[in-house]
Amino acid sequence: MKRFKWKLQRVLDIKTQHEQAIRNDLFALAQTIAGVREEILKRRTILRTLLEELGKRRPSDRLPDQMIFMQFSRVEERQIERLGARLKELEAQRAEKQAKFLAVRSTCKTLERLREEARERYMREVGKREQMAFDESAHIAFARKPSPRPTPVLQ
Repeated sequence: MKRFKWKLQRVLDIKTQHEQAIRNDLFALAQTIAGVREEILKRRTILRTLLEELGKRRPSDRLPDQMIFMQFSRVEERQIERLGARLKELEAQRAEKQAKFLAVRSTCKTLERLREEARERYMREVGKREQMAFDESAHIAFARKPSPRPTPVLQ
């Protein structure tokens, strides 16, 4: 029996590799986004902690450090804003990659369905050919079988 060979198998293989590459890119983007969010959270936590420590001090000790903290907090807030802009940019990239991924995945699913339908047609066709060969051999065997000869009637 001849093996099943589908003409579009190479296209499916390439699309599957493309899907895997996009999935890896999505994973890398998700890690980068998580890192940026963590950095923003870390910077906000540092500001909050310093502010709480500053608030616990006596007013006479706090005033000189409060000016330094205010300058530091402005710089940190600008940095947090930059990180927020980077986060939005990364999320836009992720949304774009997800759309590409879904399109490629849909194509792969369609190709897989077409391959399965072609394989089923092939299997039906092979079954028909095998049945025809079996029927033919049965007919030949029946035709070759010697027929019973009538016995002569004696009078």
